[in-house]
Amino acid sequence: MTADRKSFDSSLAALCLMLVLFLLSPRASQAETVTDYKFEDYQESNGRIKVQTHCALIEQTLGTDARLKITGVIDAISGATPTGQPASTPGGEVPLAEINDRRTAWTADFSRQFGRVNLSLGAAHSRENDYTSTGFSFNTLTDFNQKNTTLLVGLAGARDHILVFYRPDRAAKRTSDVILGVTQLLDAKTSIQFNLSYGRATGYLSDPYKLIQKRTEILPGLFLPLAFGENRPDSRDKWIVYGCYNHTVDRLRGAVEGSYRIYHDSFGVTSQTLGLAWFQQLGSQLVVSPSLRFYQQSAADFYRVSLDNTSIIPDAGPNPAGPFYSADYRLTKLRTVTGGVKLIWTPRGTFKIDFAWERYEMKGRDGVTSASAFPKANILTAGVQVNW
Repeated sequence: MTADRKSFDSSLAALCLMLVLFLLSPRASQAETVTDYKFEDYQESNGRIKVQTHCALIEQTLGTDARLKITGVIDAISGATPTGQPASTPGGEVPLAEINDRRTAWTADFSRQFGRVNLSLGAAHSRENDYTSTGFSFNTLTDFNQKNTTLLVGLAGARDHILVFYRPDRAAKRTSDVILGVTQLLDAKTSIQFNLSYGRATGYLSDPYKLIQKRTEILPGLFLPLAFGENRPDSRDKWIVYGCYNHTVDRLRGAVEGSYRIYHDSFGVTSQTLGLAWFQQLGSQLVVSPSLRFYQQSAADFYRVSLDNTSIIPDAGPNPAGPFYSADYRLTKLRTVTGGVKLIWTPRGTFKIDFAWERYEMKGRDGVTSASAFPKANILTAGVQVNW
């Protein structure tokens, strides 16, 4: 049996489990159904990557203590992306490669309340032309202190298979994550949240389409700039600390949300994310929410613009023993800023429409990588939700 077939069978079995739980759960005569559809259009400037996403969701209450949620996603991806090779002249345009792909994915989540504890079991499957992923999740939410304190404990895992053009079989990658979090209601208007998570990935962690360049001696005295596949470590550990603050301001008919996230991994990348959003009530049906998010990261230990002037001799394929090297601009020292506004219109309690626009800009901070490698994008999102 092929890896793809095994992946499909495991994801199908998980979905069947969700449906069995759905059928075995008691259903109340007035069970609530939520349906939601969203469309997102992500477009980078200068003919770079474009992604159009369709997402549909249905969530159904099962009796008084259980819920089943199923989502489906279709992504259409096209455009140009940097290959990893440097610009031919300092500060010039980096080489680009055209890509065209389509991703389909689904997730299913069944949750049930047992006294103070809510148990949630999830499954997911995603498929692209060259990448398949099957995952699971298990989470518990436990209420304490008259429901003013909620403890989150979660576990998730995934098994991926990647089609690498220079390998006869698909490469494998496994990931696992654990999370521990607490949400505390300080008063009727204020809450705080704190999460700590750890994750580990093993297997094929390189990007098969990213290259790195090195001037190589072909004949005595004759050097040519040749491109080689990147080589990343075959394991990656990551640690994340996240905090969030929410407060309602009655006199302004609004609410503020602030969040901070710090991330570190064994590649040597350390990042910080600061987010701020305001939710302003206008009349009885409209909410306007401007937001701003700052992100900043350090470079991976093995990031290089090229292998020129180094003693590194690149391998024909991934070598877990090293040396490691990558010219993927996403692994360098960089900063992103995302700002936007969201409108939420609720003409009646069972019907809601939302629309959002965001501007995303990334800039390098290493002083070496060409500025043309870093994208700028407009992101438009529209959605409709119906409850009955």
